[in-house]
Amino acid sequence: MKIIFIILFFSIITCVKESDEAILRREFGVPPTAKTIHYSTNPEKPGFFGREGLKVDIAFQFDERDFENYLVSAKKSGKWMTLPIPKDFLLKMFGIESTKKGIIKSYQIRGEKLPEEGSIYNPTIEQLFEESLKELNLPETRGWYQCRTAGDDIMHKPKEIKLTLENDLIDFMLGILDTEKRQLIVRVRTKY
Repeated sequence: MKIIFIILFFSIITCVKESDEAILRREFGVPPTAKTIHYSTNPEKPGFFGREGLKVDIAFQFDERDFENYLVSAKKSGKWMTLPIPKDFLLKMFGIESTKKGIIKSYQIRGEKLPEEGSIYNPTIEQLFEESLKELNLPETRGWYQCRTAGDDIMHKPKEIKLTLENDLIDFMLGILDTEKRQLIVRVRTKY
């Protein structure tokens, strides 16, 4: 009977998954008093290969005192950069060059002629950038930002904070510390 209880206990424990919200609260050190005011995720559950093309958008509202403490700590850490995010950084964060190369390579592999640049099947770098920027829906605000990446399994593997980017990313957690609204806005995206 004792063995059955132990097996049942561990089965329950392994079935309980931590929510994206809990993971992001812990990852960014969000105080428990901060309220979640927006949360969306797609896909919500893993498919056959995991959570391909993961998109998580969440926003935490701080009270005045907690926000001031968080902001002071963020500034002291040296791991947050002032907004706006430079275009070159965004291009690498979105992986635009890699995406463009992937489009060209896919036509080469299939032995097909590459469509005219600027078409829907062969967008320009600028078109890819504008589409990525539109999809990410960054707030126009004052404040600070931070980019974290894991390289794979963004929600569960250790992240590296990136202040500069040399190479295109395939996943990222972008934190926006909105000093006008006293919010932390987080966007998570993957290309796997």
